[in-house]
Amino acid sequence: MATDVGPAAGAGESFDDLIDRALTTLPDDVRALAVHGITAARRVHENQQGYLGALVNMRQVETEDGKVTMTMDVTPNALNGYGYVHGGMLFTLADYAMGAASRTLVAEDENPVTLEAKANYIGNVKSGRLLARSEALHRGKHLIMLETRIHEADTNELIMIVTGTFYIVRGEQP
Repeated sequence: MATDVGPAAGAGESFDDLIDRALTTLPDDVRALAVHGITAARRVHENQQGYLGALVNMRQVETEDGKVTMTMDVTPNALNGYGYVHGGMLFTLADYAMGAASRTLVAEDENPVTLEAKANYIGNVKSGRLLARSEALHRGKHLIMLETRIHEADTNELIMIVTGTFYIVRGEQP
């Protein structure tokens, strides 16, 4: 599918120049989404972070054995058609947090992966920042059970509770 981005690239025109020119053809609201997407893609490359996490600026802010706190900015890319954070993005934040908490409990040659999870959606927001606190409830030989609670950062309103089980894969590196 070809997209018209204006005149053909000139000799020596950088990729960034070409993207900037393409972005100018978009409506303002769509341009903002595209810029967020490009920024996220660059963060993936620079920080070895997953795209969805980079798209909404997910970051670990506290870590201890079996516990992790992460934040997520509510950006236009995270919203559903009604203007609230998409349930899948809330779940993604919880899954990232549970994965990070699980990694604090395993050896270097072990990789925890999501086996199952149950989500309870309690509330939602249209803007601000979310805070996810994940805690391991049990670590067995093959499984780690966790709970994550997501709150709105400023008001501490409870948004979601997720319980999950991670399976420990041995000897494989991601």
